[in-house]
Amino acid sequence: RKHRSPTHLVHVHSMWHILLPVLAYAPRAAPQQPSSHHGRRQFLLSAGAGVASLLQRPAWASSVGGGNAGDKLLNLPADRLADIVRADLVERQFLATADFTRAVYDEGALFTDEIDTYTLPKFIKGTSALFVKDKSEVRLVGEVKADDREVVFYFDEDLCFNIPLQPVVTVTGRCVLSRDPSSGLIVKYREYWDKSPTEVLKTAFNRPRKAAA
Repeated sequence: RKHRSPTHLVHVHSMWHILLPVLAYAPRAAPQQPSSHHGRRQFLLSAGAGVASLLQRPAWASSVGGGNAGDKLLNLPADRLADIVRADLVERQFLATADFTRAVYDEGALFTDEIDTYTLPKFIKGTSALFVKDKSEVRLVGEVKADDREVVFYFDEDLCFNIPLQPVVTVTGRCVLSRDPSSGLIVKYREYWDKSPTEVLKTAFNRPRKAAA
């Protein structure tokens, strides 16, 4: 079983107390510690009664992520890889949908955000279940930059959670995709957020009001 650091537990319990009034979900008992298999995605889904069952649908994991896991695009030139990542981000909105070109990722790639680390299949399965893609929006800030070692881009996204009341949070930051020197495939995905997880969840309370028609 993966060891949970005290910092991780603080983040998890902070999330619970912030999401509690948003979800109108008010049990008196302390929340259960999230499963080490799904991290923050499993935890946030479990906050909405019955929504955690979405993670048990294997078809969701196989229907996104770029198709056959065995077809890999090895040692792509940096500009070609940058174009693929840009299309995945802008057109396919992969940070909210997990619909990305799997052929440029090693099957052993690890995906890390400010909360936890996930394997490639679990990132796909958890992300596609956690967010409402039609109510989420991912924006590229600047250009996607790539070289032989890594791909870097900045993002600004509104994420709508697939849980009761569908709260929306805003996340900004950068993402670094590290490449394997021999295959050129992406082996590490790392998100760096501009705000802490607790501050990100608080943005659900500060959404700008829409102007009256």
